[in-house]
Amino acid sequence: MRDMNDVNPHISHRHPMRSPAPRAALAAAIVLAACGPRRDVAEERAYRAEHGTGDIVVGAAWPWKARAGLLYGQGMEMAVDEVNASGGIHGRHLRILREDDGESVDEGSLVAQRLSKDPDVVAVIGHLQSYVTVPAAAVYDLAGIPLVSPAATDPELTGRGYRRVFRATFTDARVGRGMADYAAAHGYRRVAIFYVRNPYGRGLANAFEERAAELQMEIAARQSYDPNADASQRGTEQIVADWKGLNLDAVFIAGEAPQGPLFVAELRRQGIRAPILGGDALGIPDALRVGGSAVEGTVVASAFHAGDVRPEVRRFVDAFRKRYGVQPDVGAALGYDAVGVLAQAMRRTPTPTPEHIAAALRSTHAWQGVTGPFTFDDHGDLVDKPVRKMVAHAGRWEYLDESHGIPGAAPAAVPARTSLRAGQPSGPGDAGRAAGGRTE
Repeated sequence: MRDMNDVNPHISHRHPMRSPAPRAALAAAIVLAACGPRRDVAEERAYRAEHGTGDIVVGAAWPWKARAGLLYGQGMEMAVDEVNASGGIHGRHLRILREDDGESVDEGSLVAQRLSKDPDVVAVIGHLQSYVTVPAAAVYDLAGIPLVSPAATDPELTGRGYRRVFRATFTDARVGRGMADYAAAHGYRRVAIFYVRNPYGRGLANAFEERAAELQMEIAARQSYDPNADASQRGTEQIVADWKGLNLDAVFIAGEAPQGPLFVAELRRQGIRAPILGGDALGIPDALRVGGSAVEGTVVASAFHAGDVRPEVRRFVDAFRKRYGVQPDVGAALGYDAVGVLAQAMRRTPTPTPEHIAAALRSTHAWQGVTGPFTFDDHGDLVDKPVRKMVAHAGRWEYLDESHGIPGAAPAAVPARTSLRAGQPSGPGDAGRAAGGRTE
């Protein structure tokens, strides 16, 4: 078993310069400058990518310190080592340069600027939060650098016409529609929606409602809550009381812990036994802790679960457990796939320049990752990205195998280690907010 604190030579952190350049190097730079016109950063980047023989550098922007509980970095590391062990990229090793964005819009923009000014960086993988990724994407696109976004679900990311931005996960709209499809498939005709009043909650709720209308389902009620208010079960008593006579078939929650599971507890306390469905932000350990037995049977969306029986998932899970001694979480899977889909694109280029990489990513078709197949549309979104499901069972999130889809049947007992949106295995909220709630 590998120590997760071991230093990998192909994973590096940026450090400030500690000493001035040697005189010989300075003199050489002066001579080179005198020999002809100086290339700008974009031209230098393309030149080094085309003619260089050293490592191919990919920036990795992420809240590394704040989200140390996620296994995202380990997933990236394993993928990089597999790429290099199989010959690298055109005979050159792939190397990851880590930058910490602190889950901050300002710091994320500074990180994007630093990576964009580094002529060795040919592509970037990042960030975690949509509210950080969207403004950072403008910086990368202006610099001509491809961005693979492993976790940002806000549709706005790919709605601005950027030609070098690629989303490696589903969107909030895809999750909402997928959960509506699940509801219709199980015969739920009258559904109520409870959502958080922020872009994530509204987008998810709207997508669910729009798809429900297409499927001739009825949205019997729709209520929201303030993400900045103190979470409280008592604060939802009147909403639940008003819903008691609606004869609901199901309730869809487009929110997060702790308010989401507290609302479920209040539903059960007042006698509403309708099945509970939720978005990916609800699928965290804290929801189980807060909701207790009330959330038993709740079905939520997820990008990945280690209980998936697909052969590529089984190989990934076995290799990850052998290497690190733990089961991979959704963060590990997203990091692994982000490196993998970028590497396969690089290998299909004549030279790994940013423009060649972007073109190869755009032409990617049916590349199989552990989170599902990768085919990008013209906007940079994935086509038909599957939305996996988990179900709360006996205090754990377990994989829901829909191929054996018998409503009410107990799923295979494969526990989830954590959710990407949990941040920490026992943290207070999802990955969209550092201190307990999602803000995308």
